[in-house]
Amino acid sequence: MIEAHAEDAPPRNGRLQLSYIIGTYPVLTETFIDREIRHLLDLGVDLEIVSIRRPRTDLSPAQRELSRRVRYLLPVSWPGLVLSQITAAVGRPRTYFGTLSWLLSRRHDGAPRRRTAFHFVTGVYVAHVLRRRRGIHLHAHFVDRAATVALVAARFLDTRYSVTAHAREIYVDAFLLRERIGEAVFAATCTEYNRRYLADLVGPTVARRVLRLYHGLDLQTYLEGPERAPSAERPLVLAVAQLAERKGLRYLIEACRILADRGRSVECEIVGDGPLRDELGRQVRELGLQDRVRLTGPLPYPEVVARYPRAAAFVLPCIVTAEGDRDGIPNVILEAMAAAVPVVSTPVSGIPEVLRDDDTGLVVPEGDATAIADAVERLLDDPALGMRLGAAARSFVSSEFDLTRNVDRLVERFAAVASGPAAHG
Repeated sequence: MIEAHAEDAPPRNGRLQLSYIIGTYPVLTETFIDREIRHLLDLGVDLEIVSIRRPRTDLSPAQRELSRRVRYLLPVSWPGLVLSQITAAVGRPRTYFGTLSWLLSRRHDGAPRRRTAFHFVTGVYVAHVLRRRRGIHLHAHFVDRAATVALVAARFLDTRYSVTAHAREIYVDAFLLRERIGEAVFAATCTEYNRRYLADLVGPTVARRVLRLYHGLDLQTYLEGPERAPSAERPLVLAVAQLAERKGLRYLIEACRILADRGRSVECEIVGDGPLRDELGRQVRELGLQDRVRLTGPLPYPEVVARYPRAAAFVLPCIVTAEGDRDGIPNVILEAMAAAVPVVSTPVSGIPEVLRDDDTGLVVPEGDATAIADAVERLLDDPALGMRLGAAARSFVSSEFDLTRNVDRLVERFAAVASGPAAHG
C-alpha cells in the first residue's frame, strides 16, 4: 500500500476541496469553464487545476492569469513519471494491474488501446502529483482522456470522481464512454438533449446519476452593457465561432451572396479561428464578397462583447457533420441572446432548448443558405420583430443561465459527494 503520511493529508478547514482535471486548459473557445472556475474561486473553494497539455493558441489576458494557477503535466518530469509507476505497481499491484487490464479489455470501437494505456499511465502520474490531496474529490471536464485519467487517479487517491460531458467527446470520439460515466459518482452535461442521449446509452441505473446542468453566463456583462444600436445604413450580421465544419459557416457565407444578389447592403463579420479558416476565406473570394464578409480571426472577449449591440442579427447555422460532430448549446448564442440580439440558428442538438422559432429567435433548416438569407431579410425589414425576439431571448437566458445559480447547483452536488466513500481498487 502507498501510505498517506500526515504531511500528505489535505487540510481540514471546512472549505470545499476539489481537484479539476482537464485535457488542455485554458482554451480560447471554452470560456464557460473559465467562468465556472472563477466562481468556484470566488466562493472560496480550495481548487487545484491539473491540465494534461498546455494551451496551443493565444489566450485572453484573463485566461493568461488563470493559466498561472494551472499545474501542467506536459512536458513531463521523467523521474517523477517513472517513480509514480514503480511506486504504484509495487505498492498497490492489484489496483495498478487490475485497472490497466480492465481498461484495456473494454470495447474500444476502433480506437487504439495504446491511447488508453497512455491515459492510464497519466492517471497514475496525476495521483502521484496530487498525493498531498489524497481523498479530495476529482472532477474531469469532458468525458475524454481527462475522464480516464480521473478514473485511474481516483483509485490511487482513495477518492471518487465526477465528469462534465459536452459535445464532440459524446458523439464522435466516444470510446469508453460507458465506463467513464459508469464509474463516475455523477455526470453533468450542458443540454437536455445530451442528458437523454447519455441516459439511453448507459442504462437506467447509471442514468440516475446523469444530470442536465446548463452553463452559466455572467449576465451583468450584457445587462449593463450599452443599448443595441445596429446600423441602418449597412446592417451588421455577426457570427462568433470556431471555424469548424459543425458551425455551418459556409452556409452563412452563401447566404451573404444571396443577400447581395437581392440588393441588400449587409456587412458580415465572422469572429474566430479554426481549421476551416483558409477554406472559408477562399469561399469569400470565390463568391466576390471581400467587401461584405470579413473573417476577423480570434478577438479578445471584451471586443466580442462590444460587437453584440451593433449587430442587426447573430447567425450561427450549426449542422451535424457526416462523422456525427455537433454542438451542444453554443455559448455565443446565449451571449447574443443575453445582449438582446435576434439570433438565427438551426434545430441541432440542444439549440431548440433555448431558441424557439418566432419567440426567442428564428430557426432555419440545416444547410439551407436561402432560409438563412430569408431570416436575415425578415429581421432587416421588421425592426420591431428583432426587438421582440431580443427581449424574449434576454428574459429567457436571464431565468435559465444565471452563472451564480447554475454553478451553485454544481457546488451543492460536489459538496454532497465529496464526503462520500472512497473509490475501491
